[in-house]
Amino acid sequence: MYFKIAPGSRLTIIFILAVAFSGSVLTWFSINNISNLKELTEKRIREEQGELAARFLSVIAEKLENITSGLTNEIIPSGTLKDSLLKITGKNEFISQPFILKNNGQFIYPYFKGIPEDFPDYKISGRFAASLSAGEKAEFTEKNIRKAKDYYLVCLNYSGGSNDSVKALNALGRISVKLNFIDGAVKYYNLIILDYSRVTDGNGIPYVNYALPQLLKITNADNQDKIMAIMESCLGNMETGIIPVNYNTEELLNQVTAWIKENSVNNNEKSENIIYLTGRINQQVQFVITYGNELAELVKKENQDNYPDAGNGFKVVNGISENSQEFFLINTNFEDPAGFMIDRKKFLDAVLITDLQSDLEFDHKIELPGLTGSNSAGTNLVYTPQLTPWLPDQAIEIKLANEDLIRELVKRRSWIYGFASVLLLVAMGLGVALILRDIARERNIARLRSDFISNVTHELKTPLTSIRMYAESLLMGRIKTPDVQKEYLEVVVNESERLKRMINNILEFSKMEKGIPGYHFVNSNLASIIKSAMQEMNYWLEKENFEIVSELDRNITAEVDPEKMKQVIENLLSNAIKYSTDKKKIFVRL
Repeated sequence: MYFKIAPGSRLTIIFILAVAFSGSVLTWFSINNISNLKELTEKRIREEQGELAARFLSVIAEKLENITSGLTNEIIPSGTLKDSLLKITGKNEFISQPFILKNNGQFIYPYFKGIPEDFPDYKISGRFAASLSAGEKAEFTEKNIRKAKDYYLVCLNYSGGSNDSVKALNALGRISVKLNFIDGAVKYYNLIILDYSRVTDGNGIPYVNYALPQLLKITNADNQDKIMAIMESCLGNMETGIIPVNYNTEELLNQVTAWIKENSVNNNEKSENIIYLTGRINQQVQFVITYGNELAELVKKENQDNYPDAGNGFKVVNGISENSQEFFLINTNFEDPAGFMIDRKKFLDAVLITDLQSDLEFDHKIELPGLTGSNSAGTNLVYTPQLTPWLPDQAIEIKLANEDLIRELVKRRSWIYGFASVLLLVAMGLGVALILRDIARERNIARLRSDFISNVTHELKTPLTSIRMYAESLLMGRIKTPDVQKEYLEVVVNESERLKRMINNILEFSKMEKGIPGYHFVNSNLASIIKSAMQEMNYWLEKENFEIVSELDRNITAEVDPEKMKQVIENLLSNAIKYSTDKKKIFVRL
């Protein structure tokens, strides 16, 4: 059996298929895009992590260049190397300790004197030796303190150099303490610290190490400020390398620290500075003790090419004394090899605080495993480059600041695509429903038009048939009497009027369908309009044997279109005639 699809149905099917296909393709691309989003995002993150690592290494190189180039520029004129080292150290918190060594490994800065292998043979005059011996005999054997003081004063007059003078001053200070001559003792010990700070005894111990503890012992309320000033000056000279330090310096510093804690110090600023200086000096002593031997080997310029270059003749040296917390910058090209010990964590922290992530799409977090700890468990997007060539044993971890970013991004995009897909499906369904509704409406309108045409055709045939029948009878002369002829002519006229009304109704329907208003409102008497409509329908009322009963108030007026109002009344009367059954009476009331 052949089945023909209407053009409207074919269009609907094509539209539904097109929308369904487009929606399916779009949904497939959305799902595919979501599945690829994770890979693309991870790829962009890895690229940014590589860029961030390159920036990190670049900043390391820049900071090393700033240190070494600054030092190179600062050592002119000659002889200011130590000052330059200290100046650069003051500018960079991550520099733990600057240092200068001789080519034989002896420290110039920090100024450290160990136990001498060969004790110097000082030549002293016979009179100095005799007076010193007599003074010691009087002090220790005879217990005659005043006599001993006289001999020591004679020694001071006979001294032939700094070694003689400092011995005499030290003895005079000791005797003054025993005599309770505190001001004198302070004077003698102060001279030792100011004028003979570099002089050591036969055991290599600086006389400062004898003078300073004695000053601590004889401090009282009257001389506290003066002794603190002497102490601060002494420690400052130790810290800057004017007064040498040695293996006994640590014990001396402990005495100073204990004295500060035990005494009620009036000058807090001075006490804080003294505490700071003791810390710095102790650091220097520990530095020499810990790294001195290995640094002495390094400055011999052997195997220098094995170390990475930091620029301007400096080399980066790691792992001295198996210490992973510091690394060294050493330049052996200077007349006196010099360099810095750098705190690795502080140095890398200084790199971290620079603006490394400008222009990056994602926010990353950089950690230093082994220094700050690591918390990379459970994440795959962790990039761990080595800081080659300068710190090859140190890695950094670069990862997302928000480790759930990718999951949140995929979830958010899935919601967006899902919501868009639902909207698309709803829009597709709504579009199909609207099209089907429009098609159904068009079909209904077409059916109504067909029924209307059929009904109108049927309605038109009735008056036309009557007109033709009565007109033929008159034309053929069958009607002889004037009264009957008049009656026939009235029928023809009435049927013509009826036909006219039908045609007007069709025209009015056409105008209404097109939305064209055709009303002309005027103030009209409704009783006259109704009476005229009843007269025009009189023929059909008589023909169908209808009786019409009217009760009209003749004083009612209204703003109406008389012709349209007349059509309404005629349509109502026509419907009454058509659809009334046995009862043949029509009531019209106004």
